[in-house]
Amino acid sequence: MIRVGIMGMGYMGGVHLRNWQAREDAKVVAVCDINPAFGATQGNIETGGDGLNLDGVAVYRSAAEMLAAETLDAVTVALPTHLHKAATIQSLAAGLHVLCEKPMALSVQDCDEMIAAAKTAGKELMIAHCIRFWPEYAWLKSAVESEAFGAVKAADFSRLASAPAWSADSWFANPAKSGGMALDLHIHDLDFIQYLFGAPAAIESEHAALANGQPGHVVSRMDYGAGKVVTATASWMMPPSFGFRMGFRVVFENAAAVLDGDGLMVYPPEGDAYAPERHVGNGYQREIEYFAARVAGPAGKDVITPEQARESVRLTLETMK
Repeated sequence: MIRVGIMGMGYMGGVHLRNWQAREDAKVVAVCDINPAFGATQGNIETGGDGLNLDGVAVYRSAAEMLAAETLDAVTVALPTHLHKAATIQSLAAGLHVLCEKPMALSVQDCDEMIAAAKTAGKELMIAHCIRFWPEYAWLKSAVESEAFGAVKAADFSRLASAPAWSADSWFANPAKSGGMALDLHIHDLDFIQYLFGAPAAIESEHAALANGQPGHVVSRMDYGAGKVVTATASWMMPPSFGFRMGFRVVFENAAAVLDGDGLMVYPPEGDAYAPERHVGNGYQREIEYFAARVAGPAGKDVITPEQARESVRLTLETMK
């Protein structure tokens, strides 16, 4: 039984709580949050529930207090981004495995220090890049690797929303705490693109600015050589009535795959379009399943490594220049 603590009980902390509690091989024994009225439930994606079940769960006001009082095996770090490094290193030093929300940190140097701390501790450090586990994206990864439809000729990814306004103290709006739109939103697709194709030779980006002068809409094009066009768009500039939409359009030699409001569809050169079979569940469930398996026993095939998460921070920071 994996004894789990959760640091930070905003939207993502609640997501992790519910998904850890759904497992039979784990028990959430403690949570901590500086806000005594925690429990924000608003976010971009429906996560299967609004309430927080804290029956039998100890509640603390600080990570230090929780770590001193509880015997844990692992923690989820779901704190604001600027706190990821300190909380992760503190937890690793306490001998705990760490599942840290994305982005890994605000700088490459901070990422390097987190990686070094995990190696020193000999514990698992995973960054929760949930899109690698999302069923539609996992299907795309398999299709690209198997070349079931031939090689990829063009790929375009998008992630569009209004600026988040639900965070405590509006920390999302402060780039010194969140890294801004690019590190919060654009990094999802940049990370997944690297997962599909490896690191690009170069990246070029264009921005439109928010009222505070920070990038609010970005279009990035990655250089994977002649014959392959790869782009990604992210925005915090959509009207609130637009909601949140993520998707992709990938053109293979022998088909096209599209994820949009109608779900995932494959368009073959002949015959009708169809919805392919894919994994059940969502990325949050599947990333915790993967992390729990790595904590419990020998590691299988890597889906995400700290070094890859570090590279995604580095690439995303390039789009902000």
